[in-house]
Amino acid sequence: MADTDGARHGLRPEGPIPLYFQLEQALQVRIAAGEFQPGKALPTEEQICSEYGISRITVRRALQGLHAQGAITRRRGVGSFVAPQYHGMRPRLTGSLDEFLTTAAQLRVQALAFGLTEVTPDVADHLQLTPGSPAWRAETLGTLNDEGPVAYLEMWFPPDVGALLEAGGLGQGQPVIRIVERMLGVRIFRAEQMVEAGYAGAAAPHLGIGAETPILRVRRVYFTEAERPVELAYVCYHPERYKYAVTFTR
Repeated sequence: MADTDGARHGLRPEGPIPLYFQLEQALQVRIAAGEFQPGKALPTEEQICSEYGISRITVRRALQGLHAQGAITRRRGVGSFVAPQYHGMRPRLTGSLDEFLTTAAQLRVQALAFGLTEVTPDVADHLQLTPGSPAWRAETLGTLNDEGPVAYLEMWFPPDVGALLEAGGLGQGQPVIRIVERMLGVRIFRAEQMVEAGYAGAAAPHLGIGAETPILRVRRVYFTEAERPVELAYVCYHPERYKYAVTFTR
């Protein structure tokens, strides 16, 4: 179905703002207005397609955006559900994935652990896997020159992706997601990232800091052009060796 009828719902298919982002914002407004209550199911992808007159790929990208913000949860084979209300701010920024990965390539990656294990509900949610099913889990440590560890990463991969990585290895002097691209023969189209404050916890020994040290924690999900999630990364950054800067322009 072509994205031609969205204008009847206030969407502008020919405008400068991507249609999926317009739909994401429209659904967010409806959630905030109480049309869809916390814990209740959203309309199905097919229903949203029909209501807005837009394609399924557009709907999926909009739902992935809401999911990345924590506005909804997704259950494989069941549907999307409104998450409990969050009353803080949720600013949403966009940027170049290639530029980000160029920066990430500066880190030297050391593999700490890699193997099959049972997924947690959160991992299953983000990788669209069945809760309790097996997936590949990796731990890596990123260091920068002689400054010591900068980032501790816990990464999860679907079974087929992890099996390829097991054969090819993780520490190849480049971001792991670039290795995934090459081995799958696909292009990583986008990534959704959530940044929040936290404590070092289990990452503390690897970063050389105390468990109660405040840090930046990141959850990042990488998607192929077919909207398939192929990597979920939880990242803990050393508070004295990592700064997050954004430039705003008109």
